[in-house]
Amino acid sequence: MELTLKEITWVQQAVAGDHEALGQLLKGRSDYLYRTAYLYVGNQADALDVIQEATTQAVKTVSKLQNPHQFFTWFTRILIRQAQALYRRRQKETTMATPPEQVAPPVDATAHLDLLAALQVLGADYRQALQLFYYQDMSISEISQLLDVPEGTVKTRLRRGRSALHDQLGGNYYG
Repeated sequence: MELTLKEITWVQQAVAGDHEALGQLLKGRSDYLYRTAYLYVGNQADALDVIQEATTQAVKTVSKLQNPHQFFTWFTRILIRQAQALYRRRQKETTMATPPEQVAPPVDATAHLDLLAALQVLGADYRQALQLFYYQDMSISEISQLLDVPEGTVKTRLRRGRSALHDQLGGNYYG
């Protein structure tokens, strides 16, 4: 994600300890950050919690950022880690709150699931690759850099994720 000259200046100020500059950076791309968080957690309240946690983490560690041009890649990584942590906590809470004999049967993925619901059923690696590629319009090389995996791994995750979605949605979803 390309930064403007003003954003690069804000990044440099944020690295130097200016929290207001960090706030301006995040405010300027708040729509992107919210969309990203929402795609990972699936609801507004959790998305806002994830953004808040990621911002708190960024405030603590922004001084260690070495390449100002990579600010949003760095912050998106923090955001994704926070979303994954929330997801793990929710899974643990659900597992502990539901007695084994009352576990709901698996959802019939072909019966009236929309695309977002189908994405939530996918494995985390596939969902993450598909969301970054299709919803965030990131290239394979950008995803590779963000997730710190080889480009071939990203391509495989995209292919397998598409295949899993195809199977879940019962054929050609778009007619």
